[in-house]
Amino acid sequence: MAHTASYNKEKAFSESDMDDPNNFTNISSHQKLVAYRDAGKAMKGDDFNPSQEPLDLELVMISGGGRPHGLIAIGDGIIRCPLTLPEIKARQSCSCPEIMHRPRPVELAIEAALQKERLANQAALEKERLASQAALEAALEKERLASQAALDERDQTTTRLIEEERSRNEAGQRALYELFVGLCEKSGQVPPPMPVFSSIGTNNSRAASHDPSPSVSPP
Repeated sequence: MAHTASYNKEKAFSESDMDDPNNFTNISSHQKLVAYRDAGKAMKGDDFNPSQEPLDLELVMISGGGRPHGLIAIGDGIIRCPLTLPEIKARQSCSCPEIMHRPRPVELAIEAALQKERLANQAALEKERLASQAALEAALEKERLASQAALDERDQTTTRLIEEERSRNEAGQRALYELFVGLCEKSGQVPPPMPVFSSIGTNNSRAASHDPSPSVSPP
């Protein structure tokens, strides 16, 4: 009756089955039971449980919109209600739930198809958003790596130029020292020991390159 399983499989019906339309063999059965449950909670309170209480025929008529095709919404024609919908309306109090329109199976199928399409569109948009975000992050990372590579190359070039200048300065100072040693030998003087050129800074070496006098004075 609840259309929660095929006719040859026994399955107990519980209220939690109505949480997922996939628990039913067709969407129309799910909608009818949900409408019956909601109408029952509106009329009898939130404790109303359609799986544990006797079937209320008037509630079935109210939630299912009467007998639009000669059958009430629940029971597949096995259950009949002696009252008509106008009779139920006449005795209905203000606290009773509003009599609902029973949607046709084709309407339910259309709504299910539209919902499926909406979910598919949302999934496609989310996929596109993630792809765009990934592409942007990849482009930013590529730009960052390129900038870092340019900085590394600049640092390497600067270091190489400094080392080349230091080597030239040391070579120039060594040549001056050798010239000074030659002058000392010719004059019979003892030349001083060779200074440690590697300890001379680049700035000092630049100043020394413009000074024609030797860096070490004779004793």
